Amino acid sequence: MKAIVGLGNPGKDYQDTRHNIGFKVIDAIADDKKITIKKNSYSSLIGIGKIDSEQVILVKPLTFMNLSGQAVKAVIDAKQLDLDDILIVCDDVNLPVGNIRFRASGSEGGHNGLKSISGVLGTNDYPRLKVGIGKDIATKGNLVSYVLAKPSKKVQVELEAAISKAKDAVYSWLEKDIGNCMNLFNEKAKD
Repeated sequence: MKAIVGLGNPGKDYQDTRHNIGFKVIDAIADDKKITIKKNSYSSLIGIGKIDSEQVILVKPLTFMNLSGQAVKAVIDAKQLDLDDILIVCDDVNLPVGNIRFRASGSEGGHNGLKSISGVLGTNDYPRLKVGIGKDIATKGNLVSYVLAKPSKKVQVELEAAISKAKDAVYSWLEKDIGNCMNLFNEKAKD
């Protein structure tokens, strides 16, 4: 079994914000593969199903972003998963809008959800797929307002394309090792 964890914040106030891109990728996978996400377990909404021959658990933590590690640890413990069997999907302000990037491990890059996961797990050696939401110069350092805001319609179109690309990248991760996925999907930053 493999777990795909999309990071976000629960509730209507957050559903269309940049910070919820992880939830949106999970929803896209669930829709595509007809996996129902509704069961409330492990401090998360979950759905269990098959993607090709792989048994998967799709996870949307209900702990809010800053406590994502609690939900991830609960899933890992309950399903007895190795860290290589989980993929964290999240937004990244340091990537241009629409770019995606796999990482096998590494720093949290200021992302509070990843900080929580690394803190609870005691390591930052776990696979992640980052979806670029860009960084608006106008925020002048107020990233919280930026990530919790709803993007413009123009940016939303770009993010929808990135969600589709991320969905395909997750399917690839289920079949290939993280190194191959990095070679296939990581994009050089656009000017």
